[in-house]
Amino acid sequence: MTVVECRRYLCTSCGAVVMVVPRGVEPRRHYGRAAICLALALWALAEQPTTVVRTRVCAWPGRETTSWRTLARWGAAVASGSWSWCRAAMGPDARAAAGRAAQIAAGAAPITTAVPTWELAYAGGAALM
Repeated sequence: MTVVECRRYLCTSCGAVVMVVPRGVEPRRHYGRAAICLALALWALAEQPTTVVRTRVCAWPGRETTSWRTLARWGAAVASGSWSWCRAAMGPDARAAAGRAAQIAAGAAPITTAVPTWELAYAGGAALM
């Protein structure tokens, strides 16, 4: 698990608080884009169960669970077009949209030797800005 420093700024005129995080961290999420792309690829392309994906990606391991709701939320965010980096993946089916988003991320990965698509999705997610 990596701890990320965030800065919060308070507007003196309206009282709004703005949080600034490093590039690559998805807004309002506890994960970086690379980890999200890896999870989407494992779930949608490799067709691994949510519990297996959670074990590989989750920052808070050790809890016995039967599912991982965060993964479904990310799939819904992709399907609705909430994230600008993967709007082309929009669609009615969250899992299919997640697969398309993982492929978009994999396409942004640096050129490497043949590796599994989920590894390319991770590298591409880190490269997306």
